[in-house]
Amino acid sequence: MFYNTECVITLNKERRPRQRVTTHHEDKELLQAVLHMPFKPATEIKEAMGLQASMSTVRRRRHSAGIHHQTPAKKERLTDAHRTARLAFAEQYVDKGMEFWDRKVFTDEKTFNSSNHGRIHIWRSNNTR
Repeated sequence: MFYNTECVITLNKERRPRQRVTTHHEDKELLQAVLHMPFKPATEIKEAMGLQASMSTVRRRRHSAGIHHQTPAKKERLTDAHRTARLAFAEQYVDKGMEFWDRKVFTDEKTFNSSNHGRIHIWRSNNTR
């Protein structure tokens, strides 16, 4: 059996780390752009900054800064005005008969969109709102 000694030698050499595509200054600017535009995807941030880096690099820099993908909270808290309006609505219909309620359909609360933009995504630090 023959071994290629050159192959064995190259495998034992220490590997040098790759040169970074972005500078420290560009990394800081990228972080500031993400913080100022949290709803923008990496593609738009890269284009806005004019970076000569891949999308993976932009995402890695974002993650290394502790900024991760999250879905923003959708529901707002009930205020006193909301509670008052709900109570007034309930009191308005409390005395209606069965004929009135037979023509009504009740469903669980659900948000519907009239456009097909999908979910909203945001990039921010953990435990922030």
